[in-house]
Amino acid sequence: MTNKFIKTMPITLQIKKVVASAIRVAISYEKLTNRKLGITGEVGEVLVCSHKKLKEKGLKLSSNPILAGYDAIDKNGKQYQIKAKQSDRGSLSRFSNHKFDVVIVAVFDTNYKIKELWRASYKKLEPLIAGHKRRNPSLPEFKRVAKEIL
Repeated sequence: MTNKFIKTMPITLQIKKVVASAIRVAISYEKLTNRKLGITGEVGEVLVCSHKKLKEKGLKLSSNPILAGYDAIDKNGKQYQIKAKQSDRGSLSRFSNHKFDVVIVAVFDTNYKIKELWRASYKKLEPLIAGHKRRNPSLPEFKRVAKEIL
């Protein structure tokens, strides 16, 4: 499912530094206000794409994930949606109506360190998301059709 018209960008050292800075600010904000800053999704995409367990995939971020329908693409052209959560309970964020090849779900600890990584193909996931009006299965439901990476 390759779309040659969607631009991608590699995860550079500069991007990693900015994300690390955003994480520090988010943690400080959460301690100060007891509220989330709302960076989990964006941070998740960068941390998943640059994670050592996925390095051989050569993941690059989509420059326009809403238009593309996926968050990243690997060196072979496979399209990835990436979901991130700071809790191992509750529902995942909504899956778009676009088709993609693979979904990666990252579960963070309170310091935005990845403590779990899960992978599922669209083929395995599609019946599950189709069964949810909002296309957002729970994390435990997702884990039943996924393979644990970390």
